[in-house]
Amino acid sequence: MFRIPSIGRKGSVSVVGALVLPLLIGMTGLVAEYGNGVLAKTQDQRIADLAAYAGAIAYNDTSSTTTMTSVIDNVAALNGVPAADVSGSLVTSPSGDGNQAVEVTVNTTVPLIISRVLNTGATLPVNGKAFAELKSNAQGCVIALNASGTGVTLSGGTAITADACAVASNNTVSVPCGDTITTIDVDYDSATTPSEPCTGIVAPSGQTLKILKTVTADPLAGNSGVSTATARLATVAAMSSPSFTAPPSGTAVSFGYGNTPTMPSGCTASQSGSTWTVTCTSGGTYSFGAITTGGGITVNFNVSGSASTTYNFSGGIDNTGTAMTFGPGTYNIAGGITTGGGTTTTFGAGTYNIGAGSSSCSGGTYSICNTGTTLVFGGPSIFVIAGGIYNSGGSHLTLGSGSTNSYDIGASSNGNAFYAGGGSTTVFADATGSSDVFDLIGNLDVASGGGSCLTLPAAAQHDINGYFSTAGGTILGAGVYTVHGYIALGANGGGDVTCSGTDVGMDGVGVTLVVDGSSTPSSGSCSGEAFCLAAGYSNVTLTAPTTGTTASLAVIGPISSSNTAGATFAEGASNTSISGAFYMPNGAITLSGGSSIGGGVGQCLELIGSQVTLTGGTAAASSCITSGSSTSSVILVE
Repeated sequence: MFRIPSIGRKGSVSVVGALVLPLLIGMTGLVAEYGNGVLAKTQDQRIADLAAYAGAIAYNDTSSTTTMTSVIDNVAALNGVPAADVSGSLVTSPSGDGNQAVEVTVNTTVPLIISRVLNTGATLPVNGKAFAELKSNAQGCVIALNASGTGVTLSGGTAITADACAVASNNTVSVPCGDTITTIDVDYDSATTPSEPCTGIVAPSGQTLKILKTVTADPLAGNSGVSTATARLATVAAMSSPSFTAPPSGTAVSFGYGNTPTMPSGCTASQSGSTWTVTCTSGGTYSFGAITTGGGITVNFNVSGSASTTYNFSGGIDNTGTAMTFGPGTYNIAGGITTGGGTTTTFGAGTYNIGAGSSSCSGGTYSICNTGTTLVFGGPSIFVIAGGIYNSGGSHLTLGSGSTNSYDIGASSNGNAFYAGGGSTTVFADATGSSDVFDLIGNLDVASGGGSCLTLPAAAQHDINGYFSTAGGTILGAGVYTVHGYIALGANGGGDVTCSGTDVGMDGVGVTLVVDGSSTPSSGSCSGEAFCLAAGYSNVTLTAPTTGTTASLAVIGPISSSNTAGATFAEGASNTSISGAFYMPNGAITLSGGSSIGGGVGQCLELIGSQVTLTGGTAAASSCITSGSSTSSVILVE
C-alpha cells in the first residue's frame, strides 16, 4: 500500500498559510490605517471648528465674506491644510432658528500602505465639517438704565417699534391695554415680569419674541467719543467774551445833503445827488470817528479798495439812510454797527473787530444791531465781536461767504451772543479752515423768533457758552455743538418754517449735540429739561457723524450723576428723525402730546435714558443699533 508521507500534511498547511497570510496582513493594515484615518478625521474636525469660529468672528466684525474666507484659509494654513482642501461659505444655520452660520468643510486624505495588498486604493478620504452660528444678541435700542426709576412705561395709546433690537429696562416694563411694544427681545430687571395685560408685547411678523430677566449695561459707559465730547464742556464754560482795543480817535463823519464831511488824510468824499462816494488810497490806515447817514442817502465807501487797507472807527457806523456799501479791508469799529429803517448795508470780505454799541437795541446793547432790511458781510471774513449780534424780525443778515470764515462772538449786555426776531433770516457761512472757530460766549436766542430761518456754519467745533433756544427753522452745519446750558425748540412757541423752499424745524447732517444742562427752561413744557422739542416742531432731522471721534453719537446729555435734566418731545413734536445714539444716562426721556421719534428710512436710533416714558398717542421707532458694538455673538452649533 502506498502511503502519503506525513510531511505532505504539513505542506498543505503551508499552502493554506501562504494563502491566508496576505489576508491577515491586509486586515491588520485596515485596522491600523482605519485608526490612523480616525485620528486624521479628528484633526480635520478640529481645524474645521477653528476655521468656522474664526471666520464667523471675522464676518461678524466686517460683514465681508471676502475677509471671512481669508481668515478661514489662514487658519487652515496654520494647521498645515492647503487652501484647496478647505471651503467656507455663509449659510442658514442648521439649528433652524433662522440665523446665519459660517460653514467650513476640510477634506484631506490618509495614504494607505499595508492595506494596499487588498487592492483598496492608495488613499483614504477623510473630512471635517463645522457650523459657527451668528447668534443674535438683540442689543437694546431703547434702554432705561436707572434701576430705581420707572423703567420703560407706555400709556394712552402709545407704541414702541424695535424690529431688530431689544427694549431693555433695569426696572419694570409696563405696556397697558391699548399700548404696544413690537420687538424681538424685552429685557427687564424687576421683581415682576413685564406688565402686558392685553398681550401688548409682540414679535415682528415672522420672528420670535424673547423676554429675559437680566441687567442691561450702559452700552456707552466708557465710550471714548462720549468722554472726549463731554470733556470740552469745561472749556466752553470757561470761555469769555473777546476783548476790544479801542482805535485812535477820529473825526465824526455825517453824510447828508449839502454838507462837506471832513475826511482823514488819504481819503476824499464826493457827492452826486443823494450818493456819496468815499475813496481812500489802498493799503493805508485811516481813522474816523462815528459815521452817520441822513434820510435817502447812499454811501459807497471805498468799494474798490484793497483788502490790505485798515479802517478805524472810534465811534460806530449808523445807517439810517438808504444804502451803505463798504469795500474789503480790516475794520476796527468801537461803537458797533447799527442799521434801520429799510436800509441795505454791505461790507466786503475782511476782518471785523467790533466793540459793543452804546444804544439800546431790543433790550440790550449789541455790537451789531440790524433792524434794516439787509446787512451782508462778504467773505471769507474773520469776526471778532465783543458784544453780540441782533437781527430784527423781518431783517436779513449774512455773515461771510465761502468756507473759511471765523467767529468769536461775545455776549451783549443782556447775555445774548446772538438774538433774532420773528421772520428774520440769518446765515453764518462755513468755518472749516484749520484755524477757524465758531465761539458764542453767550446765549443763542431765537426763542421769540417764530417764522425765522437760521443757518449755522459747518465747523469742527461749535462752542456755545449759554443756552440754545429757537422758535423758528434752524439748519445746522456739520460738526460738534457743545452747549453750556440747554437746547430747546419751541420752549416759547413756534414751529417749523419754510426756509429756502424747504420746511425745516431743525436739520443737521453729521452733527453731534452735547449739552450739560447747567441751565434749563424755567417754565412751560420744556421746564427743567436739557433737551426739548415742543410746540409745533414736525420736521426735525438729526444725523450723527459716520466717522471721527463722535461717530454714531447724535445727542449727549448731562453726564454728571448729580444732574438729572433729561429730554422731552412734547405737544405734537412729530416726525422727528434721529440717526445715532440719543444719550441721557442720568435724565428721563419723555414723549407726550402725540409726539413721535424714529430713525427714519435707512437710519438708526438708539434711545438711552435713565427711564423712557411714552404717553398720549406718542410713538418711538428704531430699526437698528448704533453704539458701535457687535450685534451678534458666535457659537458652534455643529
